[in-house]
This record gives sequence, structure tokens and C-alpha cells, in this order.
Amino acid sequence: MPILRCPGQDKRFWKPDDIFEVPCPACETRVEFFKDDTMRKCPHCGYLFRNPRLDLGCAEWCPYADQCLAVTGEGPPAHPEMREERERTRRGGDR
Repeated sequence: MPILRCPGQDKRFWKPDDIFEVPCPACETRVEFFKDDTMRKCPHCGYLFRNPRLDLGCAEWCPYADQCLAVTGEGPPAHPEMREERERTRRGGDR
């Protein structure tokens, strides 16, 4: 049975610094990230870049990590961006 909401991703428990801005590596425009975003596209130049603060360390110990990250491939992933990032990592990066 899939979990409904991961406590680490439940925005009710987020702190103010869990939403932040970083400069786009290509054009320096400020881009807003949520702590669980894997990637964002710059609204100014369209450059797609990774969240510099992404921490999925919970996947190492959480009993529901397979469901949350869709590692098993069963059913729709909770976060499609995480699935894309995992696949990109398996292929060896952004090459």
C-alpha cells in the first residue's frame, strides 16, 4: 500500500529556509527552489540545472523509499523529476 505523503516532503513541516533562491549558472537570474526539487529551468534563459541543496538522504533509511522514489518501477512515481534524475545518474550524468 503506497504512502500518502512523506513526512519529509510534507510542506506543513517545512522550515522557512526549505524554499530558497540560487543564481542560474548560465545567466545569474535568481531561480526559486523547494528543498525537494531535483531540477529547475531558469525562467530567463531556459537553462536546466540541479538543486544544489537537494538531499535525499532519507532514502537510505526510510522503509517507504522504494514507493516514494519509485525505485521498483511499480505505479506512478511520487516525484517524476526524481525518477528522471535517477535515470540520468544511471546513464552517467548529463552527457
